[in-house]
Amino acid sequence: MKILHVTDCYHGGVATAVEQYARLLPDHRHLLLSDNARGSSPPAPRSPGVFTGDRELPASPLAAVRAVRDAVAELRPDIVHAHSSFAGVYVRLAAALDRMTPVVYTPHSFAFERADITSTQRHAFRLLEKMLYPLTTVGAPCAVREGELMCGLGHGLPWTVPVTVVPNVLAEDHPAPADSWSPTLPRTVGVVSRVTPQRDPAFFAATARLIREELPETRLVWIGDGDGKDSSLIPALEDAGVEVTGWLSGDELHQRIAELSVVVHTARWDGFPMSVLEVRRIGVPLLVRDIPALQECPAEARFSTPEDAARKAVGILTTGRDPADWTSLDRAHSPQTQRDRLTSVYDLAVGRTSDRKAEL
Repeated sequence: MKILHVTDCYHGGVATAVEQYARLLPDHRHLLLSDNARGSSPPAPRSPGVFTGDRELPASPLAAVRAVRDAVAELRPDIVHAHSSFAGVYVRLAAALDRMTPVVYTPHSFAFERADITSTQRHAFRLLEKMLYPLTTVGAPCAVREGELMCGLGHGLPWTVPVTVVPNVLAEDHPAPADSWSPTLPRTVGVVSRVTPQRDPAFFAATARLIREELPETRLVWIGDGDGKDSSLIPALEDAGVEVTGWLSGDELHQRIAELSVVVHTARWDGFPMSVLEVRRIGVPLLVRDIPALQECPAEARFSTPEDAARKAVGILTTGRDPADWTSLDRAHSPQTQRDRLTSVYDLAVGRTSDRKAEL
């Protein structure tokens, strides 16, 4: 098959996921229509040979819809796979004028889950998703919670869109060295992420102060940098004694993660973050915020307040071990599971569209 991947945020975890989908199914031809329109960084570099076609997606929404239509008309893909909420809008609006090309949709975190916008804006995003729901051939959410939200969009409607969770995973040849955890002194608690409102640096700043009250010699690190949109976030971390490393190269990044004593993931909302899977692969003890997107993580590893996060982090720092059992999550987010689910999604999408054509 010929599969056209479309995304307006080809950066970070979305870029990793899209490239991995293509690498998992090398017998198909994978084409890319992408940009990083909502970020301040350029789109992520492509690995050679992964995509047989590579085009730029315009930043303007109207131009983006036209670009999707033009690409479908010229390239004639068997499937269009939309990645991210905005790309989901562009692709499904373009598909409404065609209806003969199946659309697979992976939100990588729904926009209506954002906690940094008003309730009115969240309601508008949800209403838009519900309106576009019938134009989705098959839903392919990246985690259990995202699947539940996608199924919920169909409540009250006279039709059903099949939904199959295609879990985020790390490829078997991912550069993060497996089981390479080697904590250094002084004991260090870190976050691995962009410094953005989604990752809630104020929450980690509060957690850092509480950890230092218990263990004054503890080092606090945020591995990453801002996205250029809010210059106040990094100073707030630094005021709490948190070192912000800036962007690191792949090898240096994985080395710094391996040296941490514990990682704290503070996101206010998410799809399913690749950084969690990287930390798991390296083997660093991990704590995650108790948000719906991370309900698959063990209860012992989840926290709800800075006080809770600090208490659990201090426990790991003093014992030197992770008390949580991650076996179930590791098994659910395996490359073989992702390959099998993605294959079934594409087969189902093509089959449903073939049935519709036969009816016409």
